Amino acid sequence: MFISLSLSGSGPISSVLTYIVFIFEVSSNAYKVRFPRFIGTKIPFSINSPSGNVRFYSTTPNKTTFKDFKDINADVLNKLLKTQEVSITEAELTRLKAIPGVRFGLPLNDQTSSAFEGLVGKPNTRGIKAGVYIFTHIASGAKYVGSSNSLSRRLDQYFSFKHFNQRNSGLLIPLINKEGLEAFNLEVFVIPDDIGLEFKNSNNLNFNFSYLFLEQFYLLHEKFNLNTQRIVNFRVDQGKTVYLYSLDWKVLYYCGYSLNEIKGALGIHYATCTNCIKTGNSYLDFFRISTDYLDRAEKTKLSLQELLDLIDMKRDEALKKSSSAKFSKAVIIREENKEQTLEFPSITMAVKYLYSIGITADRNQLAKHLDTNKPYKGYIFSKA
Repeated sequence: MFISLSLSGSGPISSVLTYIVFIFEVSSNAYKVRFPRFIGTKIPFSINSPSGNVRFYSTTPNKTTFKDFKDINADVLNKLLKTQEVSITEAELTRLKAIPGVRFGLPLNDQTSSAFEGLVGKPNTRGIKAGVYIFTHIASGAKYVGSSNSLSRRLDQYFSFKHFNQRNSGLLIPLINKEGLEAFNLEVFVIPDDIGLEFKNSNNLNFNFSYLFLEQFYLLHEKFNLNTQRIVNFRVDQGKTVYLYSLDWKVLYYCGYSLNEIKGALGIHYATCTNCIKTGNSYLDFFRISTDYLDRAEKTKLSLQELLDLIDMKRDEALKKSSSAKFSKAVIIREENKEQTLEFPSITMAVKYLYSIGITADRNQLAKHLDTNKPYKGYIFSKA
């Protein structure tokens, strides 16, 4: 049996207090001090909650936080993230660190809202921007870093207080709830759409995880003391890797590490992906979806936004093609309780004829009544 004993000091709220966690091995006759597992830091924040004055603590080891960003390199990140089977090169990390941040005072006003939307886009739109955001508590300098593949949606949750009903919400949300957004400023780092093209030989296909690597870089600095978790979850173990190829399998458009990622990033439903994978059917007569990686396929030169635009265009084409095929069927119409019939080359032409004699009909409803022998608008409809 093991007992974890935490010994902590006390002092002014502005000081950093250390504690040592000892692990005791309990045997039938003795206690053995095995090893001081790590030395950590106590975060100097007290936040009022409905249940009273609650003090929050970080259990992050000092050995995984740094005082100087210069000490946080690709080797440090790769060792930390080894179990998640993701990695980054020093050149890739250097490029990410060079992305400029844009700072906003909070809450946003009419002028800054326009600039903010120009930077990250609007919530619930397809023009998504991935990146990292940093909240800084103005009075104390305390910082929180987060990331998202859709900055507009994520930050809107803070601005609209959608996060605030969550339990176990850490340090940032209670502090915003207590002091308001005006107690913070916000810095946003947007990942360039074409950043993956700069590292086309990277093992990180399409550089999907760029924003997560950048978040992990900042998390390892000790000044981000509003974060209660110090290791980013890349969610690479949530299912099989899914690849989006061209119809001829020659181009790799996207690599997603789960069906959930494909749904979130590309808007392709789980059921659609699963059907294409199982049957081998194409997607939108333009793409292939597979769980097999083909090293002969060339990685796309499209940015994520350009890929989304291409998917939207192919969806529109498929919808028009489907609609055209649906309504181009030749039909025979017969007035109810009469023998005389009329034939038209398409449903659309039949609808136009009915309109010419004062009857307004819907193409979709007419199509549903084909070969049912059920009257619609006083007529029976059948395929020619």
